[in-house]
Amino acid sequence: MAAAEPIAAVHPEHSETLRLVVPGGLGYSSGGTVYNKALLTELHRLGVPARETTVSGEWPVGSTADRARLARALDPKGSGEAAPESILVDGLIALGAPDEVRAGAHACAESGTVLGILVHMLLTDAPGLAPARRARLAGLERDALEAAPAVVVPSEFAARRLAQRYGTRADVASPGVVRVPAAGGSIAEGKPPHLLCLAALLPGKGQLRLVRSLGALRGEPWTLTLAGHDDADPAYARRLAAEAERLGIADRVDLPGELRGPALAAEWERTDLTVLASESETFGLSVAESLARGVPAIVGAGTGATEALALSLAGGLGPAGTAAEPAPAGSDEPAADPLTAELAQWLGLGGVRARWRAAARAARPLLPGWEATARAVVRAMRPGG
Repeated sequence: MAAAEPIAAVHPEHSETLRLVVPGGLGYSSGGTVYNKALLTELHRLGVPARETTVSGEWPVGSTADRARLARALDPKGSGEAAPESILVDGLIALGAPDEVRAGAHACAESGTVLGILVHMLLTDAPGLAPARRARLAGLERDALEAAPAVVVPSEFAARRLAQRYGTRADVASPGVVRVPAAGGSIAEGKPPHLLCLAALLPGKGQLRLVRSLGALRGEPWTLTLAGHDDADPAYARRLAAEAERLGIADRVDLPGELRGPALAAEWERTDLTVLASESETFGLSVAESLARGVPAIVGAGTGATEALALSLAGGLGPAGTAAEPAPAGSDEPAADPLTAELAQWLGLGGVRARWRAAARAARPLLPGWEATARAVVRAMRPGG
């Protein structure tokens, strides 16, 4: 790989040019945490003095003490060193703390620093919120977004959503992928097709819907792994296991918790199809990671994951998968769920499997890397930009 061209706007006399403020102590990986880590790594590779500051707390709103720690992190001179050119704070901690964002933006303006919010997802998109809670969060995130001089999002889908919901203008810095070998898959080994859903075990991620759809297709050969953090909502994780047992498919559904390192690599290697049936996604990083391995995907229609799947069009062989429409409102019949129909088509038609796989493999070498992400963030956060 050729050496990356440094970003010319760097000022070496600064101890940090960009301060990335992220939530601490989450204890698990998500699309947002993967994005933050990759962004910081790529900024360093491009010669940008960047530093991560973690702020622990019960986010998204946090306690008084939590928000006091956030306020210190948003103070451009809080470290006692030269002020950075920009401070970019993860929306998980910023969107519920508009007063601290407003105060930080004021302090940043006085020192010539740009304050921005990196919105991986809106707080109000979390599933199962009571109406009063949703209304409160909407007010907080509206005020936080209005107070921030810059807003960065991972997709055009997310930018449109912020514009429609709050009138917020956002800059897009789409996630990249890491170059990895193509997955071999299970079908090539003469084994049943293997499906992977890589997401925290949370109701909004659609794993229960996926299990029920596959339960309706128990007559077809397949195996499934639901890989993701299972402590955020233990009751939901137990419900998934119980539903697989009730449907008689527990021996074909693996719930290993969150996978990392060699265990995750081995899981990718045997995967033939990924499914991300989330109710809401701003991008769907696991879909891009799937395409990077030449593995097609089924995603939820009307979510940002369709934008991730559209990356496969770069290969010129059509989409490497499809988007399943939402399940009919009020229906608990998996046979009527569009996801079931899409899965049945992929499982039952070899031509569909071959076409999707070929499209994913053709697009694989053309997918954007993280350098484009880092450069987009620097442009969005440049003073006067």
